[in-house]
Amino acid sequence: MSLLVVATYPVEGGRVLDGAAELTEDGRLTIDGSPLPASQGTYALLAAACRTASFLDAPSPHALIAGDIGRGDGTRAAFKQLVETVSRIRPAVVVFHYMQPIMALMRHALAELAGACPDALLVADAGGMYAAKAAGLAPRFELMTPDIGEIGFLADPKVSHPAYVGHHLLGGADFDPAALAREAHENGGSSRVLLIKGAVDHVVEEGAVTAVIDEPNVPALEAIGGTGDTITGLASAFMAAGLDTVGAAICAARANREAGVLMQATPAMSAADLVDRLPEVLVNHLEHAGNDRSRSRRSRRGESNPGPAHYE
Repeated sequence: MSLLVVATYPVEGGRVLDGAAELTEDGRLTIDGSPLPASQGTYALLAAACRTASFLDAPSPHALIAGDIGRGDGTRAAFKQLVETVSRIRPAVVVFHYMQPIMALMRHALAELAGACPDALLVADAGGMYAAKAAGLAPRFELMTPDIGEIGFLADPKVSHPAYVGHHLLGGADFDPAALAREAHENGGSSRVLLIKGAVDHVVEEGAVTAVIDEPNVPALEAIGGTGDTITGLASAFMAAGLDTVGAAICAARANREAGVLMQATPAMSAADLVDRLPEVLVNHLEHAGNDRSRSRRSRRGESNPGPAHYE
């Protein structure tokens, strides 16, 4: 099964890149052989997905990305080519990531996907998540990966961008991700599964917290740009390989933290340093994912659910 990442990269006038994402021996990311400028965001997500796919002997992620510095031209160019790409590669998972949050484009894209690839699982983060929620399409998604500021945005049906819920940006004593996740689900602002990223990660299924991951605790990861994107890359690659979404989210959150330990993270480091350590930690966390695949299946069959699992 294959993974498609639809996004942009921060180069003015950068051409559309449509092809397999690969990491070279020295760690550089290429799309169909063309080098991608190193950055946070889309680069970090694709690099993490590449490492994961390689470890699992799965197909390389496919990238459909275009240069965009905030004007929306690259976003429009990528969406314009979406149906042709989807029809050609038939992805199992489609991720919408860094892009201009243009609601009309997202509505049109999901309408096209419903015809071209109706069984694909949809994942959203960053601008892709903003567009999906603001357009009222969040329930069509299998997974979203908000941070502590973005979960407040998903929970509030009256706002169209996270900037309008600034009181949640840094969390606080009264910050309750479980309550906000439940509100997001009830208000139609949530995907089926949420992975709320932060100092403590929460995995939520249909509005209920099913897992809390707070160890190992690596505070420096919060200061390194792109480490939230690596979690999304890990989770989506696990999903494309056939893991249950809840298990994939738990595995991704734990693996990201363990990689932070191995790299001895400091704020001076980059997401690329984390990606380099992923092969060393993935094998230890696939077992966790497998256990939670069974737990999630039991829950869906109506068997008793003991409540959220706590991972230390």
